[in-house]
Amino acid sequence: TLCIFFPRQIQNTHTGLDLSVPEYQEIRGKMMSGHVEYHIVVVTRLAAFKSAKHKPEDVVQFMVSKKYSEIEELYQRLTARYPQVSLPLLPRKVLFVGESDISERRAMFNDIMKFISKDEDLAASPELLEFLGTKSYSAIDFKGKNVPDDREKEDEDNEALDFFKEEKTPDLISQLLSVENVKKGEKKEEGDEEEEEILDPLGIVRY
Repeated sequence: TLCIFFPRQIQNTHTGLDLSVPEYQEIRGKMMSGHVEYHIVVVTRLAAFKSAKHKPEDVVQFMVSKKYSEIEELYQRLTARYPQVSLPLLPRKVLFVGESDISERRAMFNDIMKFISKDEDLAASPELLEFLGTKSYSAIDFKGKNVPDDREKEDEDNEALDFFKEEKTPDLISQLLSVENVKKGEKKEEGDEEEEEILDPLGIVRY
């Protein structure tokens, strides 16, 4: 995510937030796979996006890249929480996406983001702030710096540790407890089903 300090005017002075989706990027994966990321440009004077060094009148600009599924999730969360608001239409899901579909999606996402940034409730919603990554930005300077690499690595390490802790627990339980007690603990392991399906195509749950 690119973050820059950019002294410019906020168009939506009542919300202190401008959002736009000026471009997209196709990310190529292995074996013909890949996905599209839509670049959302954020221009804001909201304190949630600034460091302690900034003045209240300072404006910051940065960009976040989001996939269709991530924007769709935000859309669903906002419509569920604010049913009275009529958001512009979300682009339809299609099995095979062509260049014209991607271009159309960008334009529709641009309309959605512009609408959100003009609405006082939506612009200040926790759903939007989380989507735009305020947690990551709260402790860094916006003058052209990315999120520190050390911090990202630390988060990844913590996630890895948590993952292994979760994986070990059922093994210990199965060794120490009887089969009946393990059955009681099956509900606990439901959260790991997705991992099991990926690792084991036959769907056999291993203890």
